[in-house]
Amino acid sequence: MGYNLLIVDDEDIAIKGIVHGIEWSDMPIANIYTACDAEEAQELFGQHTIHVLLSDIDMPNQTGIELLSWVNINSPATKTILLTGHADFKYAQQALQLDGFDYLLKPVDHEHLKKTIMQAAEKVRIQEEHDSFHRTYEHYYQQWQKQLPVMAERLWEDIIHWRQSVSPQQLDPQLTLYGIPLQSESPIVVVLISIEQWQEDWSARDEEIMTYGVKNAAEEIILKDAKGQVVQDASGALLVLIYEPDAVSKAELDARCRQYIEQCGSYLHCQLSCYVGTPSPVAALREVVELLGNLERSNLTDTCTVVHEQGKDQSKRQTGLAAYPPLADWAVLLECGKRADLSARVDEFFNQLVEESDSIDYAAIVSIYFGIVHTVFQTFQRKSLSVDAAFPHREWEDGGHALKSLQGLKSWAHSVCSQGAEYIRLNGKDVSNMVRKAQQYIEEHLDEDISREQLADYVFLNPAYLSRLFRKETGSSITDYTTERRMMKAKAELENSNVKISDIATSVGYSNFSHFSKLFKKATGLTPQEYRRLIHHVD
Repeated sequence: MGYNLLIVDDEDIAIKGIVHGIEWSDMPIANIYTACDAEEAQELFGQHTIHVLLSDIDMPNQTGIELLSWVNINSPATKTILLTGHADFKYAQQALQLDGFDYLLKPVDHEHLKKTIMQAAEKVRIQEEHDSFHRTYEHYYQQWQKQLPVMAERLWEDIIHWRQSVSPQQLDPQLTLYGIPLQSESPIVVVLISIEQWQEDWSARDEEIMTYGVKNAAEEIILKDAKGQVVQDASGALLVLIYEPDAVSKAELDARCRQYIEQCGSYLHCQLSCYVGTPSPVAALREVVELLGNLERSNLTDTCTVVHEQGKDQSKRQTGLAAYPPLADWAVLLECGKRADLSARVDEFFNQLVEESDSIDYAAIVSIYFGIVHTVFQTFQRKSLSVDAAFPHREWEDGGHALKSLQGLKSWAHSVCSQGAEYIRLNGKDVSNMVRKAQQYIEEHLDEDISREQLADYVFLNPAYLSRLFRKETGSSITDYTTERRMMKAKAELENSNVKISDIATSVGYSNFSHFSKLFKKATGLTPQEYRRLIHHVD
């Protein structure tokens, strides 16, 4: 890169002596500008970027010292070298005070001057690299700041799903890194938001957009002025994390939740409930979310309500890891056939359990053992798979070995979970038994007005939980799936029969022919009449 040099002197011969007396070809100087006084020099600063200024001190009107003072304000990156024919210390002192690059006496040796200009140009290069780095750093810092909420949300998800250790040594630095003002033992309050029903017939995309609105409303109404974050879990559940439990009383939080339910019903067209946990350490977040999820799943009757965790549940959680492993998370990995991930979670749990071995008794070991057995059986039932086929020698029943010690329990848990996950990976079907039953119900009742609540009653699940499970396993909302199956049936009827189109609409659950025609065209790009003509080649 070449740099611009400006030479300022009221004696033209002095300027020519420098311009023509120095060999510039081996120097990083792109352009040389000249001026006879400070005023002309200032005009050139307005027209060009000047990297190095070489100026005489003794000039009429404004001295080189005054020009240096002006340059410091208007072009602070410029490096200034001053020349003078007077060996007066006060000039050197003023130049130093104004941060001049160098101060040389006339007549100046051209080789020495050349070396000084080279040094000034190098200083400019270093400064530009430094400034460029800081501009780049500032750019990425701003991007980092913008992404912090997203990265913090991802950290919370990693904690919930056992991708992040909750040991203080590993969790505390991560909390600090993402600007979360907490430590692993800091108490937080969790509110699980369960979207129970949309009052409009939304598509999957519409639901995503409206869920974003529900999430923002939670920040405005539930969090309000309290520190915290609203997280959308991978399963679709919304979690409000309040970082300072003491800042919001239980009564105030209850009031905010009720206001939130009312506002979402009025303006976002959805019915929802809030499940409120008690203050618990960050390290216990997994257990809190599992507990609130159980409260949601077991609520089959009440809607638009606020449900508070009961004290008896808290006592279970305060006993720490010894009380129970995160079986809900293990069940997800088992159901997906993720053998390696499940093995890592089992390892992590038992490693932390060993640290608390002084507080582990035989009853705790028995509780963990039967909890794992129950989880395996329940998961196989959901996948409609045979436990006997997966464990032909009833390996899950090895209680004699597993109940003798923690190490024995760990070894048994590894064996059972790995064997079960591998069997499901090789033999598992695409969806769980609950979702399959829901799909079957939809298929058998396409001519009826199917509600999410009907489906939930049929499979004995909370409606909001069923919706999230259905979307997670099929990639579609219940509404979109039902519409797709109805359109598939309608297309088959149009292709293989001469039944009136209005009767076909009725047979797939649409009494309003106009609405049916609109949905059919959206799905196929053709009206029902156009589709039938195309299939049968009717002009």
